[in-house]
Amino acid sequence: MPIRFSIAKRGALPTEEQQKNVSDTTDLESLRVLLESPATVDAIEFQSGSTKLPSVLPKSELIAALSTLQRVMVHELRKGNAVTLPEIGTFRLSLKGSIEVKDGNYHGKNVCVDGILFRPDRDLLAEVRGFEVDQVPYGWKFNAEDSEVEARLVELFAGKTYITHKDVAVAFEQTLTRSRVTNLLNRLVKTGRLVREGKGGQTQYRLP
Repeated sequence: MPIRFSIAKRGALPTEEQQKNVSDTTDLESLRVLLESPATVDAIEFQSGSTKLPSVLPKSELIAALSTLQRVMVHELRKGNAVTLPEIGTFRLSLKGSIEVKDGNYHGKNVCVDGILFRPDRDLLAEVRGFEVDQVPYGWKFNAEDSEVEARLVELFAGKTYITHKDVAVAFEQTLTRSRVTNLLNRLVKTGRLVREGKGGQTQYRLP
């Protein structure tokens, strides 16, 4: 199955008519493609058919081996070393921070570990670069400006005490994918602009 993607742009959501004439109304340089990932798969749990890992080790022992491998990686990364996993790739630390000058010498300021960089194995990279990609976008994933989000929320709560995931999707005229709506709601909850109540399909949101 070809890989699917969405188109993202910084700015207001386009109307349906604007989407039809995107080449005429939008600066194409401001658009970018984003991978549409349907799920995050646990390589140990999700095994079946031709994708099943060889049953050389019981599941518990395989997980224990991976745990030991993680500890080895942490031990080496802590020393600033890069770590290579055969057939997989190389992991190294990524730093962030600023530089200042003291007594004519350069010093770091608030330098800390920002994350882990990954360089895939050459054969692995060659494999994934050969994946087929569907050339037709799956949907539009636009980052709405805060002012627009506020305006849409005012409209939504004008006649409602609670709103749902579906209400937000409809308010944005179905121009956001489901994952984009979820991310938007999570961001509003995290910043204190909405309060989440309930779980699963019963989840609702209200103003603080």
